[in-house]
Amino acid sequence: MERREFLYWLGLAGVSATLKPLWSQDLKTSGQSQNFKRGIDFDRRSILLNGERKFIFSGSVHYFRLPSPRQWERRIKKLKELGFNAVDVYYYWAYHSPREGVYDFKGTRDIELFMQMIEDNGMYLIARPGPYICAEIDGGGFPGWLIAKKHLKLRCRQDGKFVYDEEYMRYVKEWYEQVLPKIVKCKNLLLLQIENEYGLHFTPRGAVAKLQGAIQDAFGQDVFMRISSNPIAKMVYGGSLVKPSKRPDYAQHNQYMKELYDLARSLGCAVPIFHNDVGEASKRYVDVDIPAIDNYPITNMVSDWKKGNPFAGIDNFETDLDALNMNSPLFGAEIQGGWYDLWGGYGFEHIRRHLGPLAMDLTLKSCLAQGISILNIYMASGGTNWGYTPSPDNYSSYDYGAPLTEAGRISERGYPCQRFREFVKNHERDLLESVSLAELSEKSSESFCKARRSASGNVFLFARNLSGRDKTFKTDFGEFLVRYPGMDIFVLDKNGRQIDHYETYQGDKSEPIISLPGELKIKTCKFQIYDAPLRIDDNDWVKIDSSATDIDSLGFYYGYAWYRTRFKGAMKWLKLDARHCWAVYLNGTLIKAYDNFHNRVGSGEDLARTIRVDIPAQLLKDENLLVILTESLGHNKGFMEDSHNPRGLVRFESDQKDLRFEAKQGLVPGETGITPKVDFSKICADGSSSCQSVSLPHRLPDSSALGIYLAEFELDIKEPEQPGVGVKLSKCSGKANIYINGWLAGRYWEGVGPQKVFYLPPDLLNPRGKNELAIVVWTWEKDIALGEIELVEYP
Repeated sequence: MERREFLYWLGLAGVSATLKPLWSQDLKTSGQSQNFKRGIDFDRRSILLNGERKFIFSGSVHYFRLPSPRQWERRIKKLKELGFNAVDVYYYWAYHSPREGVYDFKGTRDIELFMQMIEDNGMYLIARPGPYICAEIDGGGFPGWLIAKKHLKLRCRQDGKFVYDEEYMRYVKEWYEQVLPKIVKCKNLLLLQIENEYGLHFTPRGAVAKLQGAIQDAFGQDVFMRISSNPIAKMVYGGSLVKPSKRPDYAQHNQYMKELYDLARSLGCAVPIFHNDVGEASKRYVDVDIPAIDNYPITNMVSDWKKGNPFAGIDNFETDLDALNMNSPLFGAEIQGGWYDLWGGYGFEHIRRHLGPLAMDLTLKSCLAQGISILNIYMASGGTNWGYTPSPDNYSSYDYGAPLTEAGRISERGYPCQRFREFVKNHERDLLESVSLAELSEKSSESFCKARRSASGNVFLFARNLSGRDKTFKTDFGEFLVRYPGMDIFVLDKNGRQIDHYETYQGDKSEPIISLPGELKIKTCKFQIYDAPLRIDDNDWVKIDSSATDIDSLGFYYGYAWYRTRFKGAMKWLKLDARHCWAVYLNGTLIKAYDNFHNRVGSGEDLARTIRVDIPAQLLKDENLLVILTESLGHNKGFMEDSHNPRGLVRFESDQKDLRFEAKQGLVPGETGITPKVDFSKICADGSSSCQSVSLPHRLPDSSALGIYLAEFELDIKEPEQPGVGVKLSKCSGKANIYINGWLAGRYWEGVGPQKVFYLPPDLLNPRGKNELAIVVWTWEKDIALGEIELVEYP
């Protein structure tokens, strides 16, 4: 799910046209019913189920961000409570395939259980198996072993052009053969997506990338997202005054998309197949049954979004679809349910407050004004980027400011969804049989007014007011007052009498937070210095026999890696490029640490720098051990051509020649894979010094590489309470990994943030007994200290 960092495709909003009344047209169904299982079809208005029109209101839930099968059904039930009748599911290839040819669909990866829960709760399934899904996850969903094949043209693209890659397609077929048979047997399967937000997008490189980096350094890492709601910026970045749907190449055919379509059909897919085009895209991909589209109106989390018209893209949905002439319903595959946050960002409490229930209310109504009949909210439920699952542009929380919070509580942004669904249900048939009338008043960046007439003669008048003051809309049907800021829907019968008024939702209702029982502060810990990799007698290192030292070439793929080399005599300097963060130790002493994460948007070039490190002569011995620790924050999510960007040690140079490196995977022993589990009892037994009890706050010795803190706590949480449990670090002046019962649950970065409280997913916890919390602190600078730790209610 890409966030339009550079908005290359955007144009100015168009003007809606007067349409011939739809009920007087010769409406035809898709003509593809022979491909669909009995009872499913569609036409220009809507999905048809057993011949009846159905409004589909779906919400995205990521099972891979909820490593708690016990929680899956709770989330599904809460979405149903809010009025959703379908669940939208991405399937994360890398999450299921740790190694080439190996697949895992058990435990937290049991998609059949998840899909069965959706069916058991009477909800439809919208399946999105990729192979590419974006979703702010490592490599956009591609497994590390696939990314490591650097010759592959992932997504059949190269240098902004379509280039078919037969070998890549063989691996895609392997994935589809694993996942589609599990999906297509679901009785409630309604729609299936191939690929996601496909496009031959320009990837900034060289001088252009450096200019991008300079702009981000000067104005903030999120500068492109902050300006993306501005219509002037859209015109500039779009590079044209011509509306995309007016261009002759708007509808695109593509061999890659055709083969994915045919592959899905050959594996038993018997429902309509769609693709999710980038919002306001310059091109739409039409080798599908339904061309869907996404839209995120508000990406500026600083300025007042009510000034101007962030909904201009949505306001063109209907005319853009008509330009394709495809006889398919209007499908918003990803409509903004919140927003993700960058490292060093604003935090989700700010994002939820900035958007508020008002943005959700106006977004939903703006879509309805266009005649949308399949509407999916991305995200409907927040989740957790546990382990090493995220792409580098986001941190451990993926709360997203969604209707359901990361811990599963209904937020204030959930209730506008409930009211929206109630309104649609009350007028479902009329809405699905309505057509757009001519605009009834002025259309500007401040106000919008549109009417739709149903076959029964009822009129739906949509009026949005962002003018800065209360406004009366003068129309052919009378005058209608809309308070600022807001959007109202007035329903008139065929005689012009108002029979319903769907007012702007301004409430701040939310589900209450459940308190945690018992003592919540952790005052003492067992402490262990872990410096085994800095010792010359440490073993279990892998010799690097080639010049390629990045973690993909070594088969590590995710997280941390240690590198070491021995040399005799003097060394004056070294130069290295390692990504994203690194530290250099000479004979057990830290000599330099560096944050090389310069492109925090996580798209395009990394803008990484090669840094010179001068070697202190006083640290040199006759025989020396040089150790480098690197941290990858993930592979770029691959919206641009950047998933192959290297991670770990990328380049090394020194005045000492012919150095041979060895490598070791993981921050601590036993840490492998995308969702690692670590046995800390073995580490403490094998460490260089014995465990000791310390009181918090505690200062780490400067000589240590890592400090491991272990604490036990007990919970007594009874069903059906299920409060969200979080761990709060008051201070940790460095970087840290947080593990619960051995599972990596979060990553802390004091100097960047913003996250200080980390959700502990329920199935990683023991809710009625002992739990072990481990915090591994990386002493990548002097005066590192761990402050007090507290268990808190996670909202």
